[in-house]
Amino acid sequence: MDPSVEMYDSALLGILQHVGEIKPFIEVVFSFLLRRTDFFRIMKDKESKMGFPPGVAKQLVMDTVTRYEQIAKSLMERSYETKMATGEVPPRAVETVEVETEDNNTKSTPSNAKTTSSDSTTQDLPEQKTIKPEVKQEKTEPKSAPYESGLPKVTSQKSDCYNGAVRDNYSWSQTFTDVDITIPVPKQVKAKDVQIDIGRKHLKVSLKPGVVQKEAEVLIDGDLTYDIRREESMWSLVPGVGLQINLEKNLEKMWLSVIEGEEEIQRDNIDPTRHLHEMDEDAQAGWRQAMFDFEQKKAGKPTSKELETHNVLEKAWDAEGSPFKGTPFDPAKLNIST
Repeated sequence: MDPSVEMYDSALLGILQHVGEIKPFIEVVFSFLLRRTDFFRIMKDKESKMGFPPGVAKQLVMDTVTRYEQIAKSLMERSYETKMATGEVPPRAVETVEVETEDNNTKSTPSNAKTTSSDSTTQDLPEQKTIKPEVKQEKTEPKSAPYESGLPKVTSQKSDCYNGAVRDNYSWSQTFTDVDITIPVPKQVKAKDVQIDIGRKHLKVSLKPGVVQKEAEVLIDGDLTYDIRREESMWSLVPGVGLQINLEKNLEKMWLSVIEGEEEIQRDNIDPTRHLHEMDEDAQAGWRQAMFDFEQKKAGKPTSKELETHNVLEKAWDAEGSPFKGTPFDPAKLNIST
């Protein structure tokens, strides 16, 4: 674990003490990533300098969680071994055994009895107890059917079908500007094994011959519900997730299905909220300024416009010909209206 991350403990502890629980603390972190960074922004093309390719941000979070789970497990094991060495905790049980005893018919030898030979000593001892190891049978979970000719059904989180749906061999979600499609594929599939043709109004996804079947396996092949911007659409293969396809909409409107002829989603179930990362840069800048001004007013501090006015007046205060030249800047002497 990188020790440099501990330098932020005080700030993070202050946030955690304020919100009181882990769940809202995580909400704060992801809200910050959404509002102040391009973490949730989908890259439009390979030359784009903002955002990530589809699915990469989510995979980054999952990789980090997995890594820290391993770190936590290692720390717990080390702590247990230290306590076991110092005698604070008993050692782990090597084996669980079940003891079976005979009826209490045997007579024990009196403590003052005399023995004359090893044979007599053996006869006077109580019968030995039979110890049988207890064999614990682990419950076996039913295994999922292996990948055969078709793709397994998608088991997706809500984000995989946000404003979309789960189909037999893929899931899709959407915003006002994009459609994201996730297709699960076998782990051995590599990018070179995939054939994806993204057209203005058509999408075809297939696995090349010999990857899973002798012949090419078509995963999706159909006309799109609406036109897309082909040049700004892209796809990637995310290990452990599958194929991620991002389609850039030509018109900012909600789709009821991806492929024409498929079952449509309920219009009433669509969330019409417009997220920050879907806005253009000017709109995002305006929203951030409005949020800054709101926080400043709530804290009793000057807004961005008041700060701008303050900087202009401070420069003019000591300018040539100013009656205040050479004196400390004092905004109280000025009548400032914003």
